[in-house]
Amino acid sequence: MDLEKYARQVREGKQGAALDGLARSEDGARLAAKVDGEKLTQAAKAGDMDALGRMLRDILSTPEGKRFASQVQKAVKPDGR
Repeated sequence: MDLEKYARQVREGKQGAALDGLARSEDGARLAAKVDGEKLTQAAKAGDMDALGRMLRDILSTPEGKRFASQVQKAVKPDGR
């Protein structure tokens, strides 16, 4: 699968609007506040997948993280369910 092509299709389709709405939601804002942007940037630049995975697991283990992940899954499914 061409991930760049898929990402572009998601951004440009109705799914992109749904994901944008989720990012701006209350849960999205709470989760964003929990992310240490500097650590995230450093890990991403270094390609430290272990650190990125730990950050993601920490965020998704919270109640709002679980809700948010569920909402993202629904938003990216073609039929919206």
